[in-house]
This record gives sequence, C-alpha cells and structure tokens, in this order.
Amino acid sequence: MSTRTYAVKGMHCASCEAIIEKRIKALDGVSDAKASMATGKLTISCEGEAHPAETLQKLFPEGLYSFSGTAVTERPLIELIRVVGFATVVLVLFFGLSASGLLPALTIDRDSSSGSFFLFGLIAGMSTCAALVGSLVLALSTQWLTRGDKPSFSEKLRPQMLFNAGRIAAYALTGAMLGLLGESIRLSPDFTAAVVIAVSALMIVLAFQMLGFTPLQRLRIALPKWLIDKAGNGVTRNGLIRPFPTGFMTILLPCGFTMAAEGAAILSGSLPEGMAIMSFFVLGTLPPLLIIGLSSSEFSSRPATSRIFMKTAGLLVIFFTIYNLNSQFGIAARLAGSGNPPPTATSGATRIIRTASSGGTLATSRFDIRRGENVRFIIDAKDNGAGCMNAIMVPGLWNRAEYLVKGKPVVLEFTPSKPGAYQITCAMGMPWGVINVK
Repeated sequence: MSTRTYAVKGMHCASCEAIIEKRIKALDGVSDAKASMATGKLTISCEGEAHPAETLQKLFPEGLYSFSGTAVTERPLIELIRVVGFATVVLVLFFGLSASGLLPALTIDRDSSSGSFFLFGLIAGMSTCAALVGSLVLALSTQWLTRGDKPSFSEKLRPQMLFNAGRIAAYALTGAMLGLLGESIRLSPDFTAAVVIAVSALMIVLAFQMLGFTPLQRLRIALPKWLIDKAGNGVTRNGLIRPFPTGFMTILLPCGFTMAAEGAAILSGSLPEGMAIMSFFVLGTLPPLLIIGLSSSEFSSRPATSRIFMKTAGLLVIFFTIYNLNSQFGIAARLAGSGNPPPTATSGATRIIRTASSGGTLATSRFDIRRGENVRFIIDAKDNGAGCMNAIMVPGLWNRAEYLVKGKPVVLEFTPSKPGAYQITCAMGMPWGVINVK
C-alpha cells in the first residue's frame, strides 16, 4: 500500500471535494482518496505504484481541475487585500443604504408586499444563500461539465432550472404548512433565542470554512457528500430528475433570511398567504443562484477568482451574523454601558408611553424619548399573538422577551443611557416598531 499527495488547483467549495474523490476512487488500485479545499491537496492510498498526475488530469475536462506533484504557488497577501477590498465595498454600500433610509424598507413582516419578500430573497441570494446553496449549485454544474465537451447554454440551463424548481416547490409547501399552523403555534422566547444563537453559530463555522480555517474543515455544514454524489449522477442528457429533489432538500440548510421569511409565514395564519410569502422569497433567491450555476465554468477555469469569491462571502457572513446578533440582543449597547454608571434621570418623574398589540402589530409603533429619562413602556395585549410574535422586547433597552397574554399589560421600565434608534422586536428580531432616544 502506498500513499501520495498531489497539489490541486480549481477546488472552490466542499462539493468539489466529493466530485474529485468519487472520480479518483474509481481508478484501478485506489483504496481511498481525500481531497481538501482548505489545503489544496489530494491524498491517495493505493496498491502498487501511485498514479501520475497526468492520469488524474484525464479524468476531468480540460481547465476544470489541475493536478501536480508540487505545491501550488500562492500570493496570500495580494489575495487578502482583494478579499478585504471587495468586502469593504459591500459594507460601504450596505451602510450607505442604511443611512439613506432605503434599507429599512426591505425589512419584512407578515403585512409586507410580495415585492418586499422578493427583494428580501434577492438580498439572501446574494449573501447567505449564495454561501450555503451556492456550493451545491456549483457541484451540480461541475458534474454537468464532466458529461460532455462544451455543453450548450440550454444544456447548462436545464439542471439549474430543475434544481431551482425543487427549491420553489419546497419553500411553497413549507410556507403553506406554516401558514396553516400559524394560529396554533406559540413559540417560547427562550426557544427562539436558542434557535437564533444556534443558527448564528453554524453560520460562523461555515464562514471560517470558506476562509480556509483548517481546524473547522471536518465540520461539514452542507448537504452530505453522498447526496451531492447522487445528485451529480442524475445530471445527464437523458435523466434530469435528481437536481429537483436535491433542490427540494435545500429547505433544510440553515439560513437567517429563510428563518425570517418562515416567521412571517407563521404570522400570516393563512395557507395561501404563507405559501405566497415563501414563494416570492425563494423566487428572489433564484437570479443570483442561476448566475452562480451558469458561471461555474468561469469559476472552475479561474481558481484564484473562486477562492476570492468564497473568502469574501465568508468574511461578509461573519460580519452580518454578528450584526444580526447585535440587532436582536443589543450586545453593543450592553457592552457600552457595562463599564459606565447609569445616567442621572432628568427628573424624579417617570414618563409613561403606552400602546396596544393586536394581530402582530402595535397601535403606535414609533416613540421619541430623551437620554436619562425614566420610562415605563406599557403594551396592552389584545390577543396572545402567534408564532414568534407572542413576545416583545427592545434590544439595548429591555433585553428579555416578555410574553403577550390577552388582557394583561406588559410593562417594561428602563432609563436609556445612549442616543439612537432601538428596535421593538419579537424574540426572533422581527420588527414591531422603534424607540428613538435623543
């Protein structure tokens, strides 16, 4: 038994590992093969002499992957500068939209228009969905490229459309079920907070994998290799059924955007409305994922470009995960006030602001108060709420979710120490309104 390690260029996602391993294991005498995107290496165990790199090269179309017995020359500093540069551009655009007031219009609740859910899905498709589902899309596309020489545009498009048709069917069905059950679902604030933290942890692990952090490469946050393998077998001219069920199963992949859309579907309390919400959301994710799939040949022929794409996406996933956690739990506000004494109240009196909750909305949803002012915020619950909207909190001012019980007022008392806009949210961060501290 002999073992040999090869340098591999062209791996850009975890699915590439499965594709390469499958082809290599089919060679005579090969007992095992392990490919690593993080290290750019392939290790083969075989009986007798190891296969030369030229033999491995012939297993794949020209330009898809390249194998050699020497290490790949890399320029990590230049790559790092490019990754940070691209991520900075995205963040500047993000905060620019926030400052302009356009971004808040893209937040969703159960009363948002179909266009809002489509735009929300489009943002997801360009961020976390691109990271989570994009690797599977690239795997399907790469397997298609291995089935013939220079497939036509229509041949490339067919498996992509079947894959996305499976996604649309799964999301529509899930939306219908959530809408149907919405009125009877009552989520615990502790449970929803735990779900947010768990999903955030998964996103952080995924992001570090995309950045090439070797110790986390064993934790695969993707569909199993055997499923990717089976999906690839179905991408043939005569059998295009497997991309559909593979796309259907992507509803199981963790994504904060998907959770927000599912929360809105629950709150709709209606089968057709829940179906419409999830359908428009997943339709929004379709254009970016189609572009990734149809551009797979470009990614494969330019390994440096694919690495920069994946690392930039990983950096952005880390930022937006932390940003989301801060928005929902008021982490920055807690840290900012942890070392400072509480502000002196402007007077001994307590200001009372009052509203009523009904059907997932507040009668008055915007309030203006002053820094250092003692505030008693009272919410008169007209119903028990549904889904995650059965609780209310104000991250940064009141960080514990309080249940809404019909006929029982919820009382939140606080003295704001820092100016800013504090969102009134449910336990999962969906917006009720805002308290402006001046």
